[in-house]
Amino acid sequence: MSSAKKIGLFACTGVVAGNMMGSGIALLPANLASIGGIAIWGWIISIIGAMSLAYVYARLATKNPQQGGPIAYAGEISPAFGFQTGVLYYHANWIGNLAIGITAVSYLSTFFPVLNDPVPAGIACIAIVWVFTFVNMLGGTWVSRLTTIGLVLVLIPVVMTAIVGWHWFDAATYVANWNTADTTDGHAIIKSILLCLWAFVGVESAAVSTGMVKNPKRTVPLATMLGTGLAGIVYIAATQVLSRYVSVFCNGSFRCSICNQCFNYPR
Repeated sequence: MSSAKKIGLFACTGVVAGNMMGSGIALLPANLASIGGIAIWGWIISIIGAMSLAYVYARLATKNPQQGGPIAYAGEISPAFGFQTGVLYYHANWIGNLAIGITAVSYLSTFFPVLNDPVPAGIACIAIVWVFTFVNMLGGTWVSRLTTIGLVLVLIPVVMTAIVGWHWFDAATYVANWNTADTTDGHAIIKSILLCLWAFVGVESAAVSTGMVKNPKRTVPLATMLGTGLAGIVYIAATQVLSRYVSVFCNGSFRCSICNQCFNYPR
């Protein structure tokens, strides 16, 4: 690939953070808020693990940058390991892409009720997957642009929630909502970890894209660490402020709880 078509640090960081904050930022705040403020321990443990993995990719990219990331590195040990890693990685991505498509259709069904029917929903999901497949076929530059634009659009409401939402923050309510999962603290933390780990799928994005990155020995490590750190900070800020609004006494939906707490709407 010519250097003119390769992406720099900003775009590469956007790819890493955007891949991690795609469906996760849409799914996790409400799900983790239902567990309570104790989910912060799940975030801390998950972020430590994600940053450790990001550091491994960063070091590998510094020493021996290769197109394919984890697939190429496993192949250095043994061709069989490389093949196995590649097959599992692509299958995981296929499943993940389907989950993202289903999530998108689920949110679109709020505006287009016809998507609540299985047949239109299935067609819409397939269409979404193929649209983004076509974008990927256009090359890395288009992918990085789309991902960066998507990241900015996602960050606007999330950052606003994380900042403005603290205006209604109340320590007493936060403590009362510390564990709303109807289980022990240990089980609640484990449950939150399982959800939080989904948020960091995509930490390998920069390493996998080494071949389309300018100066990969510098760009890939920085983009991996910066993108992972940015995603972690935004996730914690957004989910913790939202956990204050899911009252332990509210039997309604997550949305109704927010409206009641902030604007005194009826439950």
